[in-house]
Amino acid sequence: MTTVAELQPDPNREVRIVSHRQSSNGVYHDGIVRAVTCANADQNLYAVTLYRPTYNSESTCYVYGTDQVTEPTRTAAPADTERSYADRQRAFDRQNFGLPPENR
Repeated sequence: MTTVAELQPDPNREVRIVSHRQSSNGVYHDGIVRAVTCANADQNLYAVTLYRPTYNSESTCYVYGTDQVTEPTRTAAPADTERSYADRQRAFDRQNFGLPPENR
């Protein structure tokens, strides 16, 4: 595990920052690091710009340099790709007409 002070921008790596600045239990900030700047050296405060591809948004969070950086444990998974829209619609129609599910 690394800390925020050691963090470098990397467009290919998604990270989770566990910040204890706002809560003693920790607040999670997930995303791809775009920029890391020292906001206040006296208080060991860093401004980290994170890009979240799930929401196509960018945000800046202010965290301590000693906060931990880990791999995100939860990521948005794609929808059920094994079943096509037509398969789901057919199953929905069968259910609405009181028919048993198809056995494949």
